[in-house]
Amino acid sequence: MKNKFIPWTSTTYLRFLLLFIVILMPIYIIGLLIYNWGVDAVEEQVYQSVDSQMTYYLDALTTDVEQMKVLMLDALNDDNLSDLAMLSPVKTVYEKQKAITRLQQRLNAIKSSSELIADVVAYIPQNAMKVSGGNGFSAMSENEVTDLVDSKLRFTSTPQLQDDHLLLRASFPNSAGRKPIFVIDLSISLENLTQSLSNLARNEDGEQVVLRNLADRSVIAAVHATQGALNWHPQERSGRTFIEDGKDRLFAVYNSSEELDMGLTRYVDSDLFFGPVHNYQRWFWFFSLTATLIIVFFSVFLYRFIHQPLVTLIRAFRKLQEGDFNLRIHRGKKDDFTYLYDYFNVTVEHLHSLIDQVYKQKILVQHAELKQLQAQINPHFLYNSFFMLHRMIKLEDNENAVVVSKKLGQFFQYITRNTADELLLAREVEHAQNYAEIQQMRLGNRLRLTIGDVPDAFQYIYVPRLILQPLLENAIEHGLHAKERNGSVNMRFVEEESAWLIEVEDNGAGMEEFELREMNKRLTSMSESQPDFEVTGLMNIHHRLHIKFGFGSGISLCIGSGGGLLVQLRLFKEGIAHVSHTDRG
Repeated sequence: MKNKFIPWTSTTYLRFLLLFIVILMPIYIIGLLIYNWGVDAVEEQVYQSVDSQMTYYLDALTTDVEQMKVLMLDALNDDNLSDLAMLSPVKTVYEKQKAITRLQQRLNAIKSSSELIADVVAYIPQNAMKVSGGNGFSAMSENEVTDLVDSKLRFTSTPQLQDDHLLLRASFPNSAGRKPIFVIDLSISLENLTQSLSNLARNEDGEQVVLRNLADRSVIAAVHATQGALNWHPQERSGRTFIEDGKDRLFAVYNSSEELDMGLTRYVDSDLFFGPVHNYQRWFWFFSLTATLIIVFFSVFLYRFIHQPLVTLIRAFRKLQEGDFNLRIHRGKKDDFTYLYDYFNVTVEHLHSLIDQVYKQKILVQHAELKQLQAQINPHFLYNSFFMLHRMIKLEDNENAVVVSKKLGQFFQYITRNTADELLLAREVEHAQNYAEIQQMRLGNRLRLTIGDVPDAFQYIYVPRLILQPLLENAIEHGLHAKERNGSVNMRFVEEESAWLIEVEDNGAGMEEFELREMNKRLTSMSESQPDFEVTGLMNIHHRLHIKFGFGSGISLCIGSGGGLLVQLRLFKEGIAHVSHTDRG
């Protein structure tokens, strides 16, 4: 079983921490909503108060201007103005002076109708005369007459900014293509206008007021305005916003009048009315900091008293999974994890004891099984060899009989010695070579047995006894039984990265594919579950190799390059996981 690491996002520690944050989050959100609601409520109250004052001022200013335009238009119909414009030679100086006096009185009455009006002047360009409500009669210079006649301004629906005043003009006739007979100009004093604006701006509260022309955004009048307030202008006709003016933050409320084509902006220092709210803001940040500290404290507490002990326990299980049965875990504090740690240690001790018992029993069973399997080697070769020796003696072929008897003695000595269950592969190869030479003498030209050179690494491998000679015997008895001549059996040694291979290939009739599949299937099933029936031949060898070298080791069959049968012995090297797994049972 592979080690499985719990993802960080799935740990109990993170889940508890997220649960705690989720519990705190509604309280924090409610506090934030209450704070924002308070800020919005204060802002709305200030906006409504400031906007209502500005609306009242703009409405009053619009009413004044409309009244001024009505009085101007009415003055155009004054008989005295007509008489002065149509002055005839029959008029006496007294009559002329009387008309000027009455016209001046009317213009002065218009001037007195509003505190904003600086003066009202009637111009009669054809007679180079002008009558002022405040300054009386005077003559016009040639330049004044020329400028007035050439001016395209005949009537103003909204006040026009002219130097230090706002101008309202009414002409007769008011067509730009005709020369005016008389013109009335009404000047609105910017100083008086600024004075009226000062009623909206309280200097002690740091308020500022700016009146603009909407057409070109130019400033008409301003009270206590800083450079930042003068430079900023709204893009909409009404509304509110916050602007930065140096280190100050201003609350700007703006409104406009379409009749005057003017916009009024009032700037209020946000600290004046948001000051009390800022106290709540400080409490809110204190609450946020406190909540953060609580979360940090809870996370540290959760980590030290729950997550860390759990991690220790999980790591202990991983060590146990890797086979470390000597591991013990301890906890200084007396809590639930102390109870779990103690039971873990007791469980490991019992498990280690049980595995040790099973392991020892398994070793004893394997030794007994190897003894039994070695005794099942096919004895037909011995019978045939003794018959061959009998014929040689009978034919008085003493020289070959001596050789055969010596090799048979060595053969008997090897297979009957039971002092060791395993031998070096080099000894096993010597025994196979001895067997091959006996068979070569017995079969003559019918068979050629070849055993390749054994690499140095192979010679020091300990293997179960009698695993090579039966492969040669199987090739001769089953693979080459139908061959009358030119039979061959080759044994090769190949080293791979994780295993040693011993290959035995013959040039006999081989096996059908379905027979190979069936045979390999039987070998595989033997590896996965030990049989309770007697096994011989290839299965005998395969089973012993599987017991010695672990799962995956043993015999596999395939078709050789010459069409015969190729038998492979795979021996996994020491230190491979399969070996340690098998050794533990």
